[in-house]
Amino acid sequence: MLKKLLWVPLALALTAPGFGQSLSARLSTSFYSWERSTSDSISENHLRVYQTARITVGQLASNRLSFHFYGQASQDIAQKADDDLIPRLYNTYAQWRERKGVLRRVRLGRQRIYSGVAYGTIDGLDIQLQAGKYLKVGGFVGTLVPFVNKVKIADWDAGHSFGMRVSTDKLFGSKILLSFVQRNRRPVAYSQPGRYTNRVVSFESLEQRLAGLDIFRSFSSKFSTYGRLDFDIEQQRVRRGQVELRLSVSKKIDLTGEFVHRAPLLEANSLFSVFTQNTSQHVGLRASYNIKQSWFVNGNLGLQKYEGDKTIRFGAGIRYKHGFLGYNYRSGYGGLNNGLHVAFNYPLTQKLSLLASSGFSRYSLFDEKSDKNTSLTGSVGFNYRQGKHLSIDFMGHGVRNRFLRNDFRLFIKANYWFFKSGR
Repeated sequence: MLKKLLWVPLALALTAPGFGQSLSARLSTSFYSWERSTSDSISENHLRVYQTARITVGQLASNRLSFHFYGQASQDIAQKADDDLIPRLYNTYAQWRERKGVLRRVRLGRQRIYSGVAYGTIDGLDIQLQAGKYLKVGGFVGTLVPFVNKVKIADWDAGHSFGMRVSTDKLFGSKILLSFVQRNRRPVAYSQPGRYTNRVVSFESLEQRLAGLDIFRSFSSKFSTYGRLDFDIEQQRVRRGQVELRLSVSKKIDLTGEFVHRAPLLEANSLFSVFTQNTSQHVGLRASYNIKQSWFVNGNLGLQKYEGDKTIRFGAGIRYKHGFLGYNYRSGYGGLNNGLHVAFNYPLTQKLSLLASSGFSRYSLFDEKSDKNTSLTGSVGFNYRQGKHLSIDFMGHGVRNRFLRNDFRLFIKANYWFFKSGR
């Protein structure tokens, strides 16, 4: 019954334009061409076509009801393959909003969840409630999207997720969010007994059970703080801890300092969860300086601490309204890297813009004593915008590195918008 109910938003989103009061749609057609070497002597040319659609139908039921659709289909028209036509349904849901009362928002269908510690796509229900003057309470429940190249709604036992959130922005001048999520996904079973145990190993479906706390406090227009804590209930550890401080020294200078503690993102039912897991800590500082109108200088410095090793990162750049020039440096764990990057977006006419970028990097893998390698990238293209309804992008991209002597790729994209309002 639940699976049949979840198909309703898709059907309504596709048929609602006939009776909707407002319609907003964006259609994108893209062509992506590249060459792939399957062996030293054989290469294949690919040309993949993507068709994407974003549709919103609103202003129904006194502007409380709306329908939303976002999907894509792609196919390689140069190289034929079985089941190559790949559909992607990112979201399709019906939404009901109220400005007053306890019930403020209901979403039903395939939707992306951003709820504190919870994130991901579900086929299900999300509700937002207003509990008095100070609290907002919400929750979601649904099945997980299956890992298949077709539009399909999974069974509850195959994978599901549910969670809740409680938030307020009126507690001691702070915005506080408490959140919880549990996600289960049925693991793929082993087909044969183990070589030494002589039995088929089975895993629980529980992937994660997390609790989160987010706090934001603005002390003035110049100083604010943000803190985050994600706790893994199943593995009894802090998955992520973060503290961020932002300070506007003046109208031209902004500083941001942060500390981040991370644990490896491993699910509770993963085979790798039985191995030793080491955490990492990051300390960083970012700065931005507005020299004058349309001129900005920014920089960042960071230290990443691992178990028995570390990495130092540094970056600096200057931005003008039509371009950017940047430099980045990294040394320590993961090797050495020195890189330059430049990008331009210059309007040739009122409708036509030139797009160009290039990057050069000198790097070594694993450690600083390894052999140095060079990577060179470049792209050039145009953007043409015919009014507010049509735009066309043309981009060529080339790469040269230790693996590819001359790699060239072509990307063409056309966007079309159309609007309708019943007002």
